[in-house]
Amino acid sequence: MVNPKLLHIVNSLNPGGAERLAVQMSQAFAGEFDVSVVCLDEPGLWAAGLRRQGIPVYCLYRQSGLDISVALKLAQYCLRHRVDIIHAHQCTPWIYAALSRLVYGSPRLLLEEHGRFFPEVTNRKRVFFNKTVIRHLTHRFIAVSEDVRNRLVEYEGLPFDQIEVVYNGVVPDPLLDSTERDSLRQSFGIGADDFVVGTVGRFDPIKNLPMLLKGIAGAREKNVSIRGLLVGNGPAFEQVGKLRDYLGLSEVVAMPGHRDDAHQLIQCMDLFVLSSFSEGTSMALLEAIAAGVPVAVTGVGGNPEVVMGGQTGWVVGSDSVADLKKAILEAVSHPQKARQFAESGRLRFDERFTREKMLQGYRRIYAEMLNGAVN
Repeated sequence: MVNPKLLHIVNSLNPGGAERLAVQMSQAFAGEFDVSVVCLDEPGLWAAGLRRQGIPVYCLYRQSGLDISVALKLAQYCLRHRVDIIHAHQCTPWIYAALSRLVYGSPRLLLEEHGRFFPEVTNRKRVFFNKTVIRHLTHRFIAVSEDVRNRLVEYEGLPFDQIEVVYNGVVPDPLLDSTERDSLRQSFGIGADDFVVGTVGRFDPIKNLPMLLKGIAGAREKNVSIRGLLVGNGPAFEQVGKLRDYLGLSEVVAMPGHRDDAHQLIQCMDLFVLSSFSEGTSMALLEAIAAGVPVAVTGVGGNPEVVMGGQTGWVVGSDSVADLKKAILEAVSHPQKARQFAESGRLRFDERFTREKMLQGYRRIYAEMLNGAVN
């Protein structure tokens, strides 16, 4: 029996939440589908790993502006490989995939929107084009949070009742033993009595890492045992590093850049912080919760759908350094409360945010698409 052909389309496979999910879903469904990946811009850091696992990765090297040749190349690819389902990750890949169906209309198309820009501005021409053309070339619309769902309605002109929410999910990592954890912490100059506030993710302005640094600096005025660990890389890395130095934190906040073991480094933290201006459903946040690390997040995007303020973690105001400082100091001063939040968060994770639950959702949706069902 020939497996159906599933194509994931992404901007690239450079490290990021949406890209990571595309990689993991490609791997997870490789036994049930003939899976391949197309990158619009460049292959990216993670392309080689997929290729080594036998999952083809192609690149279209999109030019600036609306590059119509990309839609034509995509249509040719789908025709040549007889693609059954196109899974487009985020809106730009979705637009090109939809346009490709004007040339070769056989594949069924799914949009999965992971997150949104900040700030967002209504583009009436885009909304009109989506409503009159792109929407009718798409079979399923998926958002990773209720907030993203609402934004697809407002800023993309999509019908609310045709958008389904499927939360992201992760597999909990094995917990480090105390020796491994202490060794990792020591590699960053972190002592046994230090309280580590940290995060993992792409260094992008939307992540508002200056808020996190200022929160750490403010909290250290009250408790000098507080240190920082910011793991990741991206366009804002240099700017964040300069602010770290300006705040006098260069000796107490580690910024090791991109790390393949980032999921393990989360377990070195005593409080995981997501200070973003906007979020979908953060994979790193889910990993922290799954690992039993207390969390504090800004009350934006999908964060409050994952973290229940006062029950499973701290939810603070967007760009509120004062709120974050208070949360950090409370986590340091009330370890029992932090542990209770972490335990409650893990129970909620098991109910809603496991990878298997996520994969079951997409497995059902793929089957419905192959059988001709649409929203």
